[in-house]
Amino acid sequence: MPIPARAFCLFQALLLISLSLAGCVVSRDYANLAPEQAVPRLLAVLKDPNPEQRRTAAQSLGKIARKEAVPALVEALRDPDAGVRRYAAWALGMIGEDAVGPDRSPLASLLFDPDPGVREAAAMALGLTGDTQVGIELLLERLQEPAIPADAKRLAAASLGGMEARTAVPVLTKLLADRDAQVRRWAVAALGEIADQETVAPLSRVLTKDPDPGVRIEAAFRLGKFGGVAARPALTAALKDANADVRRLANAALKELAGGGHA
Repeated sequence: MPIPARAFCLFQALLLISLSLAGCVVSRDYANLAPEQAVPRLLAVLKDPNPEQRRTAAQSLGKIARKEAVPALVEALRDPDAGVRRYAAWALGMIGEDAVGPDRSPLASLLFDPDPGVREAAAMALGLTGDTQVGIELLLERLQEPAIPADAKRLAAASLGGMEARTAVPVLTKLLADRDAQVRRWAVAALGEIADQETVAPLSRVLTKDPDPGVRIEAAFRLGKFGGVAARPALTAALKDANADVRRLANAALKELAGGGHA
């Protein structure tokens, strides 16, 4: 099945829930304190030599979600312990849109962290703290570097698609040729969220030529949503696709076009 639009927020929500549950027990030490009392103590614990204590502090600061914790949490994004970086990113996401001002680059850089849990947390936090050009520019710059892990590219594509960043179209289009099928699929989905007419041609090529059926399914679904008459040749060709879901989605899109939709 195609990646639904809500998936761009769903993977963030699932991570949000898992991190919240992980922190429920350790946060009880501070549950009975007023935020004005708890935050200074937690900021001190965030500098504790024990990484487990620093993780606890970052978790708890995220639950309290006070803006005065932001500078220390941004600093904790560079912590040598992956768990601390993960929870610091999550905490910034919990604080929300104004957590880190106009510069999302500290969070965006974590999309390329060596730890996959940190990368997931950073993607969630970027979505929750809002769209800014600095973060987008860093994502685009890093995506063009060699040896980027496949899951980091997937997360970056999801973040850019969720932000509907039109400046990301050229880089996302390049990802359509990535050797990893999941990266290609998320690039298709992200371009579908952005819905720029310039991407109809490359998505049409994906629909007719990509070897992975999941990628073709995604392309058929997205072209059916915004491709219009320009997508008709590729959708018509897809009626003969070996995959039943591709054929079904192409047929549905063509019927909508025939009825006057997406002209």
